[in-house]
Amino acid sequence: MAASRAETSIENRRDPRHELADQVTIRFEAGAIVGPGQNISQQGVFFTALASIPVTVQIAGREPALRGELVRVETMGDGRVGLAVRFVEPSPQALGGADGR
Repeated sequence: MAASRAETSIENRRDPRHELADQVTIRFEAGAIVGPGQNISQQGVFFTALASIPVTVQIAGREPALRGELVRVETMGDGRVGLAVRFVEPSPQALGGADGR
């Protein structure tokens, strides 16, 4: 049986994931996001961005803030969204612990 898309993407991850309970804040550096439209309906519009969307990530209790780019936004249900940010410069501060706090 073929592996599901979720299983395949987990197996292809370059770095292991760690649980994080700290509050995360991202600040968008882009003043405006412009790109070609794909489709539109009464409920909304879908378009693609021609460049990355730079952000700054602050994790509670950790310094300094980290630079990154928004790579995914996902509807989680119950009015929540999930945001995925790729760090521009991977850093041990992102993980915390003895080597990063």
